[in-house]
Amino acid sequence: MTTMTNSAQVWKRMADESQQSAKLFARVSVGLTVILLGVGAYAVSTQARYANLCTTITSSSDHAVAKPAEELVLSIASIYCK
Repeated sequence: MTTMTNSAQVWKRMADESQQSAKLFARVSVGLTVILLGVGAYAVSTQARYANLCTTITSSSDHAVAKPAEELVLSIASIYCK
């Protein structure tokens, strides 16, 4: 009789540990998903601002009066706005 009781307790403890592990992994997965979505949103936002900056640099090269200023703007655009 004690063997069956101990065996049932062992199985219950193992089931409880498995359930706790599953809950922990679910929480970690949700946390990583939220972080991934945040990083993705930040990347899209940064790319949009970077594209806007390149557009501004390119349009300012059209308005540059001095030749050195125009060369500087074009060199910056050629390096960073590919």
